[in-house]
Amino acid sequence: MQADMPSMPYRNRTTSEPVQCPCGHGLDHYMVSAEAEYRFLGYIQLAFGISARPTKVKYRCRRCDTVFATTKDPAVLDKHY
Repeated sequence: MQADMPSMPYRNRTTSEPVQCPCGHGLDHYMVSAEAEYRFLGYIQLAFGISARPTKVKYRCRRCDTVFATTKDPAVLDKHY
């Protein structure tokens, strides 16, 4: 190991590897939940029963409770609208 390299392992997100949590669950696994995040006005709209478009979607494993992927891709955000 080189001296200037961090000792903590990391994942290279530029490769085409499927993104997985530490348990090994992928984005399409049934134990993975997609959690939408909204702006303040979006949360107010939801409180009144009005649909709001999320600003970010986080993927959390329900087994290890780890958020292992986030996206701001407009196609994914529209899917969760």
